Amino acid sequence: MGRPHKERRVEQLPPVTHYKPAGVPLRKLEEVTLTIEEMEAIRLADIEQLDQAAAATRMEVSRPTFHRIVNTAHQKIAAALWGGHALRVYGGTFRIDHHCQTGLRHFVCQTCGHKWTLPHGNGQRCHDLICPACQAMTVSRDDE
Repeated sequence: MGRPHKERRVEQLPPVTHYKPAGVPLRKLEEVTLTIEEMEAIRLADIEQLDQAAAATRMEVSRPTFHRIVNTAHQKIAAALWGGHALRVYGGTFRIDHHCQTGLRHFVCQTCGHKWTLPHGNGQRCHDLICPACQAMTVSRDDE
């Protein structure tokens, strides 16, 4: 028997827990389950575009562990999209750590209104950023 998973640090819960193909009732679809920490890994790697070392630090796991988590998440998402399955975000071994959000910069896209955060000191300047939602270069700081 393997040892139990260590809790992974998650900064925020995902805003949506189910994704499915349009026009098909959820009850008629197979579900693929993505854990909360897999969704967090996707957020850090693909939305915040952190490298694996920085993302692993944010989740308090090793870089190889982060690599495994994000690869598993990508495989599940691809399988759900390709197979026409529903994607459910649920479960896992994690703890929510709201305190780790200090030191974050907040951005907003002036084109589509999308908001996101990036840590200070990641080497990305505001005027060099591209909106992760619409790919526009109309990004500004959001001082909420």
